[in-house]
Amino acid sequence: MALSIPERLDDLTPAWLTAALHESGELAADASVTSAEREILGEGAGFLGDIVRLSLSYASGEGPATVIAKLPKLANRAMGELLGAYERESCFYDELAAELPLTTPRMYYGDFDRDVTSERQEFALKLADRTPRFLSGRMTQLGLWVSGRKKRRYILLLEDIGDAEPGDQLTGISPERCATVLASIARMHAMFWNSPALENRFWLIPLSIDARIRNGLFKDSQAVFRERFAYLIGDGFARALDWAREHGEAAARRLDRGAPVTLVHCDLRLDNVAFRDGTPIVFDWQLARRGPAAYDVAYFLSGACPDLTGDDEAALLRGYLAELEGLGVRGYSFEAFERDYHLGLLTAMQTLTATDMMDMGEGRGLQLMEAWYERLGARVQDIDLDGLPTRASG
Repeated sequence: MALSIPERLDDLTPAWLTAALHESGELAADASVTSAEREILGEGAGFLGDIVRLSLSYASGEGPATVIAKLPKLANRAMGELLGAYERESCFYDELAAELPLTTPRMYYGDFDRDVTSERQEFALKLADRTPRFLSGRMTQLGLWVSGRKKRRYILLLEDIGDAEPGDQLTGISPERCATVLASIARMHAMFWNSPALENRFWLIPLSIDARIRNGLFKDSQAVFRERFAYLIGDGFARALDWAREHGEAAARRLDRGAPVTLVHCDLRLDNVAFRDGTPIVFDWQLARRGPAAYDVAYFLSGACPDLTGDDEAALLRGYLAELEGLGVRGYSFEAFERDYHLGLLTAMQTLTATDMMDMGEGRGLQLMEAWYERLGARVQDIDLDGLPTRASG
C-alpha cells in the first residue's frame, strides 16, 4: 500500500515519519521514530509553503537527528499549484539533484499527487501567454479557481543545513564570496549545457514561456513602483525601466532563444544560499527552469553585493566564464555572454519591480527590497540599451 501524503503539519506523526524513512532506506527496518518536535522556520514569512524543522528521537537504530519538512501552505496552495512550484521542486530533487556537481540539501523522502493535466503545463502556459492582455486577468483568476479545486498534496523531507552559515540578501556579501557562488553555479550550468538531459521533463519549462504575462505585470505595476520607490530611482534606472516597457517582452524572448540552454535556478539569491566550510549550498528549487545561464548570473549579481563597482562586476563575469571554459564549454564569447547578462538583468528587473505581485510588509521584507532595488539600479544604469538586440533569433 502506498504511503499517504501528509496535508498538514499535524499529519507528520512519528508513525508516518517511520514509514517514510523506511521507504527511502534512511532508517533500518527494526528502527522507529518515537517523537518529532516541531520548530516552524520563517513563521509569518512563508508565502507558498510551510517549512518546519523536525527533531527526531528513535526507539532503536539511527536516523537523521533533524529533518526539514516542506508542505504547501493551505491558504496559498492555489497559487503554488498554478505556478507548478511544489511539483517542480519535488521533481528536481527526485530526478536531478543527486547528479549535480553543486551542493544541495539531501532529500530523505518526497512524494506528491500525480496529475495528468499538469504534464501539459508547457502547452497551457504557451496558450496563456498568447492571450490578449485584456483577458489575461480573467485567465489568471480562472487558473487559480481550477488550481484551488485540485487539492493535490506534496511533501518533501530534506537534510537540515542549520549548521551552515545562512546567506543574507539584506546584508550582502563581498565580491570574493560572490565568485565562490558563481563558480558553484557554473559547474551546474556546464553540466547541462545544451544537454538532451533537460528534454522530456514536463516540469522544466522554458524561461521565456510567460514573457508576455511577466511584462504585462511589470507594466501594470510601474506607477506604484515609481511612486513608492522614487528615492531609489536615478536617471539610469529610470531609462532602463522606460526601455523595458517598450522592449521587455522581446528582450526576454531574445535572451532565451539566442543563448545556450542549461538548467537554471531562477531564484538565485543569498537567502537561498548557505555556506558550509566556505562551500555554497543552494536550495529552494521551486522556480527552476531550462534557459540561459546568464539569467542566473544576472539575477544573483543584481542584489548580492553592496557597492559592487563596474570593475568588480567585469571581473566576476570573466571569472564565471573562465570557470565554464575550464569545464569544457566552448564557443561562448565574452561579448555574447555580456550581452546576455545585460538582457538577463533587464528581464529580472521586470519581475523584481512588479510590486503589485509582492507583499513586502514593513519589516525585513521591505528593507531587503530597498537594498535590492538600490543595487539593481547600479547594475542597469550603465547598460548600452540602444546596442541591445531585442528580436528573437532562430
